[in-house]
Amino acid sequence: MATRAKGRSRAAAGAARISERASPAHRTFIYKIGILRRLLDRYSGAALADQSGLTLAEWRVLTNLYSSAPATSRQLCLRLHTDKAEVSRACAALIRRGYASRRADPQDRRSALIALTPRGERLHDAIVPLRQDLQQELEAPLTRLEVAELHRILDKLMGFVAAKVDAGAGRPRRRPRARKFSAAGRQRMS
Repeated sequence: MATRAKGRSRAAAGAARISERASPAHRTFIYKIGILRRLLDRYSGAALADQSGLTLAEWRVLTNLYSSAPATSRQLCLRLHTDKAEVSRACAALIRRGYASRRADPQDRRSALIALTPRGERLHDAIVPLRQDLQQELEAPLTRLEVAELHRILDKLMGFVAAKVDAGAGRPRRRPRARKFSAAGRQRMS
Protein backbone atom coordinates (compact mmCIF):
# COMPACT_ATOMS: atom_id res chain seq x y z
CA MET A 1 0.00 0.00 0.00
CA ALA A 2 2.80 2.43 0.84
CA THR A 3 4.26 1.89 -2.63
CA ARG A 4 0.95 2.78 -4.28
CA ALA A 5 0.60 5.92 -2.17
CA LYS A 6 4.17 6.88 -3.03
CA GLY A 7 3.44 6.30 -6.74
CA ARG A 8 0.32 8.48 -6.54
CA SER A 9 2.34 11.20 -4.82
CA ARG A 10 4.91 11.15 -7.62
CA ALA A 11 2.15 11.24 -10.23
CA ALA A 12 0.48 14.19 -8.49
CA ALA A 13 3.83 16.00 -8.26
CA GLY A 14 4.43 15.37 -11.96
CA ALA A 15 0.98 16.72 -12.82
CA ALA A 16 1.63 19.81 -10.70
CA ARG A 17 4.92 20.46 -12.53
CA ILE A 18 3.15 20.18 -15.88
CA SER A 19 0.43 22.63 -14.85
CA GLU A 20 3.06 25.16 -13.76
CA ARG A 21 4.49 25.38 -17.27
CA ALA A 22 2.34 23.46 -19.70
CA SER A 23 3.05 23.18 -23.38
CA PRO A 24 0.12 24.16 -25.60
CA ALA A 25 0.15 20.49 -26.69
CA HIS A 26 -0.89 19.50 -23.17
CA ARG A 27 -4.14 21.38 -23.64
CA THR A 28 -5.21 19.45 -26.75
CA PHE A 29 -7.66 16.58 -26.57
CA ILE A 30 -5.32 14.51 -28.75
CA TYR A 31 -2.67 14.68 -26.04
CA LYS A 32 -5.15 14.16 -23.20
CA ILE A 33 -6.85 11.17 -24.82
CA GLY A 34 -3.44 9.62 -25.54
CA ILE A 35 -2.40 9.99 -21.92
CA LEU A 36 -5.79 8.72 -20.72
CA ARG A 37 -5.44 5.68 -22.98
CA ARG A 38 -2.05 4.86 -21.45
CA LEU A 39 -3.37 5.38 -17.92
CA LEU A 40 -6.39 3.17 -18.61
CA ASP A 41 -4.14 0.46 -20.08
CA ARG A 42 -1.86 0.60 -17.03
CA TYR A 43 -4.77 0.60 -14.60
CA SER A 44 -6.81 -2.13 -16.24
CA GLY A 45 -4.14 -4.21 -17.99
CA ALA A 46 -2.65 -5.69 -14.83
CA ALA A 47 -6.08 -6.60 -13.45
CA LEU A 48 -7.06 -8.20 -16.76
CA ALA A 49 -3.86 -10.26 -16.82
CA ASP A 50 -4.39 -11.34 -13.19
CA GLN A 51 -8.04 -12.26 -13.77
CA SER A 52 -7.75 -13.95 -17.14
CA GLY A 53 -4.13 -14.30 -18.21
CA LEU A 54 -4.86 -12.16 -21.28
CA THR A 55 -3.07 -9.05 -22.47
CA LEU A 56 -5.14 -6.05 -23.49
CA ALA A 57 -4.44 -6.81 -27.17
CA GLU A 58 -5.63 -10.41 -26.71
CA TRP A 59 -8.76 -9.16 -24.94
CA ARG A 60 -9.51 -6.72 -27.76
CA VAL A 61 -9.14 -9.46 -30.37
CA LEU A 62 -11.20 -11.87 -28.26
CA THR A 63 -14.08 -9.38 -27.90
CA ASN A 64 -13.97 -8.57 -31.59
CA LEU A 65 -14.08 -12.24 -32.53
CA TYR A 66 -16.96 -12.72 -30.10
CA SER A 67 -18.92 -10.01 -31.91
CA SER A 68 -18.06 -10.92 -35.50
CA ALA A 69 -16.24 -14.14 -36.20
CA PRO A 70 -14.73 -15.66 -38.13
CA ALA A 71 -12.38 -12.93 -39.26
CA THR A 72 -9.06 -12.64 -41.03
CA SER A 73 -6.12 -10.90 -39.39
CA ARG A 74 -6.54 -8.08 -41.88
CA GLN A 75 -10.19 -7.62 -40.92
CA LEU A 76 -9.22 -7.56 -37.25
CA CYS A 77 -6.54 -4.94 -37.95
CA LEU A 78 -9.08 -2.73 -39.70
CA ARG A 79 -11.73 -3.14 -36.98
CA LEU A 80 -9.31 -2.59 -34.12
CA HIS A 81 -7.34 0.16 -35.88
CA THR A 82 -4.08 -1.48 -34.91
CA ASP A 83 -1.04 -2.90 -36.62
CA LYS A 84 -0.64 -6.36 -38.09
CA ALA A 85 2.08 -7.47 -35.65
CA GLU A 86 -0.06 -6.79 -32.57
CA VAL A 87 -3.04 -8.65 -34.03
CA SER A 88 -0.85 -11.56 -35.19
CA ARG A 89 0.70 -11.96 -31.73
CA ALA A 90 -2.70 -11.78 -30.04
CA CYS A 91 -4.25 -14.32 -32.44
CA ALA A 92 -1.31 -16.70 -32.06
CA ALA A 93 -1.58 -16.55 -28.26
CA LEU A 94 -5.35 -17.12 -28.30
CA ILE A 95 -4.96 -20.07 -30.68
CA ARG A 96 -2.08 -21.57 -28.68
CA ARG A 97 -4.18 -21.48 -25.49
CA GLY A 98 -7.28 -22.91 -27.15
CA TYR A 99 -9.42 -19.75 -27.06
CA ALA A 100 -9.49 -19.40 -30.84
CA SER A 101 -8.97 -21.58 -33.88
CA ARG A 102 -7.56 -21.01 -37.34
CA ARG A 103 -8.73 -22.45 -40.64
CA ALA A 104 -8.12 -21.67 -44.29
CA ASP A 105 -10.33 -19.00 -45.81
CA PRO A 106 -12.30 -20.69 -48.62
CA GLN A 107 -12.53 -17.32 -50.42
CA ASP A 108 -8.76 -16.78 -50.33
CA ARG A 109 -6.48 -19.72 -49.55
CA ARG A 110 -3.65 -17.31 -48.68
CA SER A 111 -5.63 -16.02 -45.69
CA ALA A 112 -6.72 -17.74 -42.51
CA LEU A 113 -10.00 -17.27 -40.70
CA ILE A 114 -9.80 -16.92 -36.94
CA ALA A 115 -12.80 -17.91 -34.81
CA LEU A 116 -13.52 -18.25 -31.13
CA THR A 117 -13.73 -21.71 -29.65
CA PRO A 118 -16.36 -22.57 -27.03
CA ARG A 119 -13.56 -22.20 -24.46
CA GLY A 120 -12.88 -18.67 -25.77
CA GLU A 121 -16.58 -17.79 -25.54
CA ARG A 122 -16.68 -18.99 -21.91
CA LEU A 123 -13.60 -16.91 -21.10
CA HIS A 124 -15.18 -13.86 -22.74
CA ASP A 125 -18.40 -14.35 -20.77
CA ALA A 126 -16.43 -14.66 -17.52
CA ILE A 127 -14.42 -11.47 -18.15
CA VAL A 128 -17.28 -9.20 -19.25
CA PRO A 129 -18.71 -8.68 -15.73
CA LEU A 130 -15.22 -7.77 -14.47
CA ARG A 131 -14.79 -5.20 -17.25
CA GLN A 132 -18.29 -3.84 -16.55
CA ASP A 133 -17.32 -3.38 -12.89
CA LEU A 134 -14.25 -1.46 -14.03
CA GLN A 135 -16.43 0.68 -16.31
CA GLN A 136 -18.73 1.54 -13.39
CA GLU A 137 -15.73 2.37 -11.21
CA LEU A 138 -14.36 4.74 -13.84
CA GLU A 139 -17.76 6.36 -14.40
CA ALA A 140 -18.22 7.01 -10.65
CA PRO A 141 -16.87 10.60 -10.66
CA LEU A 142 -19.18 11.51 -13.57
CA THR A 143 -22.91 12.19 -13.62
CA ARG A 144 -25.14 10.10 -15.86
CA LEU A 145 -25.47 13.05 -18.18
CA GLU A 146 -21.67 13.43 -18.36
CA VAL A 147 -21.26 9.70 -19.12
CA ALA A 148 -23.83 9.90 -21.92
CA GLU A 149 -22.22 13.06 -23.31
CA LEU A 150 -18.75 11.52 -23.13
CA HIS A 151 -19.92 8.47 -25.11
CA ARG A 152 -21.67 10.69 -27.66
CA ILE A 153 -18.57 12.84 -28.16
CA LEU A 154 -16.18 9.87 -28.34
CA ASP A 155 -18.43 8.07 -30.85
CA LYS A 156 -18.61 11.23 -32.98
CA LEU A 157 -14.83 11.72 -32.91
CA MET A 158 -14.11 8.05 -33.65
CA GLY A 159 -16.49 8.12 -36.61
CA PHE A 160 -14.95 11.33 -37.94
CA VAL A 161 -11.35 10.13 -37.64
CA ALA A 162 -12.19 6.64 -38.97
CA ALA A 163 -13.77 8.24 -42.05
CA LYS A 164 -10.62 10.33 -42.56
CA VAL A 165 -8.42 7.23 -42.27
CA ASP A 166 -10.71 5.24 -44.59
CA ALA A 167 -10.57 8.06 -47.15
CA GLY A 168 -6.81 7.73 -47.28
CA ALA A 169 -5.98 10.60 -45.00
CA GLY A 170 -4.31 8.27 -42.52
CA ARG A 171 -1.98 11.02 -41.40
CA PRO A 172 -2.40 14.74 -41.41
CA ARG A 173 -0.31 16.60 -43.93
CA ARG A 174 3.05 17.57 -42.57
CA ARG A 175 3.77 21.20 -42.10
CA PRO A 176 7.16 22.54 -43.01
CA ARG A 177 9.67 21.61 -40.35
CA ALA A 178 10.51 24.25 -37.84
CA ARG A 179 14.14 25.20 -37.77
CA LYS A 180 16.05 23.47 -35.05
CA PHE A 181 18.21 25.58 -32.83
CA SER A 182 21.09 24.37 -30.77
CA ALA A 183 21.39 25.45 -27.16
CA ALA A 184 24.05 27.97 -28.28
CA GLY A 185 21.72 29.31 -30.97
CA ARG A 186 18.89 29.81 -28.49
CA GLN A 187 21.22 31.72 -26.18
CA ARG A 188 22.23 34.08 -28.99
CA MET A 189 18.59 34.80 -29.77
CA SER A 190 17.81 35.77 -26.17
